[in-house]
Amino acid sequence: MVFRRNPNPPEADWKPSPEEWRVYTLCDGRRTEEEVVRDSGLGEKAYAILASLLKRGLILPVEGPKALCGKLVDLLKARLGPRAGPFIPRLQACESREALEEEALRVALKVKLTLDRKAGEELEKAIRELFR
Repeated sequence: MVFRRNPNPPEADWKPSPEEWRVYTLCDGRRTEEEVVRDSGLGEKAYAILASLLKRGLILPVEGPKALCGKLVDLLKARLGPRAGPFIPRLQACESREALEEEALRVALKVKLTLDRKAGEELEKAIRELFR
């Protein structure tokens, strides 16, 4: 599983230990939990810290590209109906979150410029929110 830091943490006055801070800063939305544990140098203790950070809402799980792709396809279908068809394979071909985000934003721009300006702007806003 991949974790990212919560942009709106519930504990604004959190005073982390050096070990907690090390693990927390490694939760960048790209590293897997195994990579965080390895890179922290804390061994098994890092798993306990990850669990604690997650329970306290300081970090959040990141959805994988397949789950995000499903949400994007649903979003396109809801906004565009049958006109979404040509865009779906482009999204499904993306293998990483980064590639999926880039492609989804390209699709939103294309929709905005060629099909429906308002729908394209709404798609872009929804995509940015989804990848926040």
